[in-house]
Amino acid sequence: MSRPSPRPVRRVLLVAFACLPVMGGCKLIGQKTFNRHAGDPPQLPQHPPPPVPGIDRPALVTIVAGTPDTQWKPAVRAAVADALSRKPNALFTIVVSVPDRGDGGVPDMQKVVDANGQPVLQAVMDAGAGGSQTEMDARSVPANSATQVCIYAQ
Repeated sequence: MSRPSPRPVRRVLLVAFACLPVMGGCKLIGQKTFNRHAGDPPQLPQHPPPPVPGIDRPALVTIVAGTPDTQWKPAVRAAVADALSRKPNALFTIVVSVPDRGDGGVPDMQKVVDANGQPVLQAVMDAGAGGSQTEMDARSVPANSATQVCIYAQ
Protein backbone atom coordinates (compact mmCIF):
# COMPACT_ATOMS: atom_id res chain seq x y z
CA MET A 1 0.00 0.00 0.00
CA SER A 2 1.00 3.49 -0.60
CA ARG A 3 1.44 6.21 1.93
CA PRO A 4 -1.23 8.90 2.19
CA SER A 5 -0.32 12.07 0.48
CA PRO A 6 0.79 14.90 2.82
CA ARG A 7 -1.17 17.44 0.75
CA PRO A 8 -4.52 17.28 2.62
CA VAL A 9 -2.72 17.69 5.94
CA ARG A 10 -0.78 20.65 4.59
CA ARG A 11 -3.97 22.17 3.25
CA VAL A 12 -5.71 21.90 6.63
CA LEU A 13 -2.74 23.42 8.42
CA LEU A 14 -2.46 26.22 5.85
CA VAL A 15 -6.17 27.10 6.19
CA ALA A 16 -5.89 27.00 10.02
CA PHE A 17 -2.86 29.32 10.03
CA ALA A 18 -4.52 31.65 7.52
CA CYS A 19 -7.69 31.91 9.64
CA LEU A 20 -5.88 32.25 12.98
CA PRO A 21 -5.22 36.03 12.70
CA VAL A 22 -8.81 36.64 11.59
CA MET A 23 -10.26 34.54 14.40
CA GLY A 24 -8.03 36.28 16.96
CA GLY A 25 -9.83 39.58 16.29
CA CYS A 26 -13.30 38.11 16.91
CA LYS A 27 -15.27 39.10 19.96
CA LEU A 28 -18.06 37.15 21.59
CA ILE A 29 -21.49 38.75 21.39
CA GLY A 30 -23.06 39.68 24.72
CA GLN A 31 -25.58 42.15 26.16
CA LYS A 32 -23.10 45.03 26.10
CA THR A 33 -22.50 44.56 22.35
CA PHE A 34 -25.80 46.26 21.53
CA ASN A 35 -26.32 48.33 24.70
CA ARG A 36 -23.23 49.50 26.54
CA HIS A 37 -25.31 50.30 29.65
CA ALA A 38 -26.83 46.81 29.92
CA GLY A 39 -26.44 45.46 33.43
CA ASP A 40 -25.59 48.85 34.93
CA PRO A 41 -27.54 49.83 38.08
CA PRO A 42 -30.43 52.25 37.41
CA GLN A 43 -29.72 55.98 37.64
CA LEU A 44 -32.32 57.64 39.87
CA PRO A 45 -33.01 61.38 39.59
CA GLN A 46 -31.23 63.38 42.27
CA HIS A 47 -34.02 65.87 43.05
CA PRO A 48 -37.79 65.48 42.69
CA PRO A 49 -39.53 68.01 40.47
CA PRO A 50 -40.65 71.18 42.28
CA PRO A 51 -44.27 71.18 43.45
CA VAL A 52 -46.89 73.26 41.67
CA PRO A 53 -47.68 76.27 43.90
CA GLY A 54 -51.09 76.36 45.51
CA ILE A 55 -52.11 72.79 44.78
CA ASP A 56 -50.17 70.63 47.21
CA ARG A 57 -50.22 72.86 50.25
CA PRO A 58 -53.08 74.14 52.36
CA ALA A 59 -54.37 77.65 51.88
CA LEU A 60 -53.62 80.32 54.45
CA VAL A 61 -57.28 81.37 54.34
CA THR A 62 -60.21 79.95 52.30
CA ILE A 63 -63.30 82.08 51.77
CA VAL A 64 -66.53 80.77 50.24
CA ALA A 65 -68.23 83.28 47.95
CA GLY A 66 -71.17 85.00 49.59
CA THR A 67 -69.66 85.04 53.08
CA PRO A 68 -70.14 88.48 54.67
CA ASP A 69 -67.05 90.71 54.92
CA THR A 70 -67.38 90.92 58.68
CA GLN A 71 -66.70 87.18 58.96
CA TRP A 72 -63.64 86.78 56.71
CA LYS A 73 -61.85 90.16 56.98
CA PRO A 74 -60.59 89.66 60.57
CA ALA A 75 -59.25 86.21 59.65
CA VAL A 76 -57.46 87.63 56.58
CA ARG A 77 -56.03 90.53 58.59
CA ALA A 78 -54.70 88.19 61.30
CA ALA A 79 -53.29 85.63 58.83
CA VAL A 80 -51.50 88.26 56.72
CA ALA A 81 -50.07 90.00 59.79
CA ASP A 82 -48.79 86.65 61.12
CA ALA A 83 -47.24 85.72 57.75
CA LEU A 84 -45.56 89.13 57.42
CA SER A 85 -44.17 88.91 60.94
CA ARG A 86 -42.51 85.59 60.04
CA LYS A 87 -41.38 86.63 56.56
CA PRO A 88 -41.53 90.36 55.74
CA ASN A 89 -41.17 89.81 51.98
CA ALA A 90 -43.85 87.07 51.75
CA LEU A 91 -45.71 86.70 48.46
CA PHE A 92 -49.50 86.34 48.72
CA THR A 93 -51.29 84.58 45.88
CA ILE A 94 -55.06 84.98 45.80
CA VAL A 95 -56.64 82.14 43.78
CA VAL A 96 -60.29 82.40 42.78
CA SER A 97 -61.82 78.99 42.01
CA VAL A 98 -64.57 79.56 39.44
CA PRO A 99 -67.00 76.67 38.80
CA ASP A 100 -67.82 75.76 35.20
CA ARG A 101 -71.30 76.56 33.97
CA GLY A 102 -73.85 73.75 34.08
CA ASP A 103 -74.37 73.83 30.29
CA GLY A 104 -70.66 73.11 29.69
CA GLY A 105 -69.89 76.69 28.65
CA VAL A 106 -66.91 78.68 29.81
CA PRO A 107 -67.65 80.86 32.86
CA ASP A 108 -67.00 84.61 32.76
CA MET A 109 -63.98 84.57 35.04
CA GLN A 110 -63.41 88.30 34.92
CA LYS A 111 -66.77 89.02 36.53
CA VAL A 112 -66.23 86.44 39.26
CA VAL A 113 -62.69 87.66 39.97
CA ASP A 114 -63.88 91.28 40.11
CA ALA A 115 -66.79 90.41 42.42
CA ASN A 116 -65.02 87.96 44.76
CA GLY A 117 -61.26 88.28 44.33
CA GLN A 118 -60.77 92.06 44.31
CA PRO A 119 -62.21 92.63 47.81
CA VAL A 120 -59.94 89.89 49.21
CA LEU A 121 -56.93 91.36 47.39
CA GLN A 122 -57.75 94.79 48.86
CA ALA A 123 -58.08 93.25 52.35
CA VAL A 124 -54.65 91.59 52.01
CA MET A 125 -53.11 94.91 50.95
CA ASP A 126 -54.88 96.75 53.78
CA ALA A 127 -53.42 94.22 56.23
CA GLY A 128 -49.89 95.31 55.29
CA ALA A 129 -48.84 93.49 52.10
CA GLY A 130 -47.48 95.74 49.38
CA GLY A 131 -48.64 95.72 45.77
CA SER A 132 -45.50 93.83 44.71
CA GLN A 133 -46.24 91.15 47.32
CA THR A 134 -49.64 90.21 45.92
CA GLU A 135 -50.81 88.40 42.82
CA MET A 136 -54.16 87.06 41.69
CA ASP A 137 -55.03 83.92 39.75
CA ALA A 138 -58.28 82.28 38.62
CA ARG A 139 -58.87 78.57 38.09
CA SER A 140 -61.76 76.66 36.66
CA VAL A 141 -63.24 73.90 38.85
CA PRO A 142 -66.07 71.39 38.21
CA ALA A 143 -69.61 72.76 38.02
CA ASN A 144 -70.76 71.19 41.29
CA SER A 145 -68.14 73.14 43.32
CA ALA A 146 -68.71 76.44 45.08
CA THR A 147 -66.83 79.62 44.20
CA GLN A 148 -63.94 79.98 46.63
CA VAL A 149 -61.17 82.47 47.17
CA CYS A 150 -57.99 80.96 48.64
CA ILE A 151 -54.97 82.92 49.89
CA TYR A 152 -51.57 81.22 49.69
CA ALA A 153 -48.39 82.62 51.20
CA GLN A 154 -44.83 81.90 50.09
